[in-house]
Amino acid sequence: MNPLVSRILLPVISGASLFAVGFWAGNRRTTSPERVIANPSGAATGAHVPPTPSGSARPDSLPVGATGGAGGGDFGPLPSEESAMDLARFLENPDRLARERNLESLGARDLAKGTDWQSAAASIRDLVDRGAYLKGVISAWAAKNPRATVDYLGTLNLSSRVSLVPRAVSVWADQDPAGAEAWVTSLANGEVRDLAIESLYRSWAVRNPETAASKSLALADAASRLRALAAVVREWSANDLAAVGRWASDLSDPDLKDFATMAVADEMSLRAPSEAMRWASDHLAKDPRANPAILSLVASKAGFESPHETFDWLKTARPSPEAASSLAGIAAYLAEEDPEFVWKEFDSLPEEIRGITAAPIASTLGSQDPEGGKRWLERLPEGPAKDWATSAFTGGWATRYPSEAEVWVLSLPEGPQKEAAKRGLSQPNLESGSGSGRPLSP
Repeated sequence: MNPLVSRILLPVISGASLFAVGFWAGNRRTTSPERVIANPSGAATGAHVPPTPSGSARPDSLPVGATGGAGGGDFGPLPSEESAMDLARFLENPDRLARERNLESLGARDLAKGTDWQSAAASIRDLVDRGAYLKGVISAWAAKNPRATVDYLGTLNLSSRVSLVPRAVSVWADQDPAGAEAWVTSLANGEVRDLAIESLYRSWAVRNPETAASKSLALADAASRLRALAAVVREWSANDLAAVGRWASDLSDPDLKDFATMAVADEMSLRAPSEAMRWASDHLAKDPRANPAILSLVASKAGFESPHETFDWLKTARPSPEAASSLAGIAAYLAEEDPEFVWKEFDSLPEEIRGITAAPIASTLGSQDPEGGKRWLERLPEGPAKDWATSAFTGGWATRYPSEAEVWVLSLPEGPQKEAAKRGLSQPNLESGSGSGRPLSP
């Protein structure tokens, strides 16, 4: 795989972004807003909210409650009593989702009514809550004048731009896709540009996914091309899994095809695990250059929802390190969820698959049912697979009850099993199968 593709693939597919993660919501304390008084120079006491830029926006396109001018502008009237009371009430709501929804609605309402939303935003100490309020403001403003909105956002700090620019771009793309694209692609490389590109192309994909995909492939910058492509795939997958699957399979560029098919597999396995397994099998059968990691990707998501079906699917896959690792991981799920699998189904598995899955099953039994695990180990025939399973069993046991595991190991007669058990004590997370390496933990 192309190094650029591999570097971008994981964070883009997972949707993880360093700055977009924001602040952890746990243990947050909400506070009532402290009124921030605007002075004649436009500076606010208590928190800094940059004034609205006056260079590119006409007075009638400025946010309501702010005035232009070469030297900055007044913030306008103080928040109305109604707005201030609602803000205080919303901030005291312990329900995070409801609180943020209400704050977003209030931001849009304050902009429409001419309330001094800048002072209101500055009075919100919790940055996540402040961001929710500003999203409402920015969404409403962008619907009226998106260019003025993004110009204003350019005056804010990086955290605010990362959070709010994608929202403004999404609204802009609905009104003027070409204008939004021109602005986004003119941005300097960085986190804001990356998120704006993803937001722009997801918005386009809602209306015309094939056109959005074609335009994403035409982007000159490779990193932007991949980000835009992944954004289109995610949105397209939400509406037509079959169509996006066909499109990805027909791509000619091997690196783009690999990237797109992995993105499709990721979305498909979350939305329709059975369909994802069937599609991945067809893709691997038709394309000899297909990335076998698609097995691990689908299994890691589908295994949570349908472990038995996923395990049966993996048993039919062409032998590979990816298939073996995924089988081991799903076997660990099954050992935890379904005792029938351990005590009845395991013995009927092909010998090769028993060798792959014995260790993760033993590890799970060691951590959850040591007495049952000891009985299960006695059923295994002597050989390398049993040695791996014994080590994994002891390791799993030792992660929960190290003293009891050590007593059991010392009680064993001298021989291969005792030596294997000792290795498990020294490596308490050992879960390797026979020749399969450490299994995937989906």
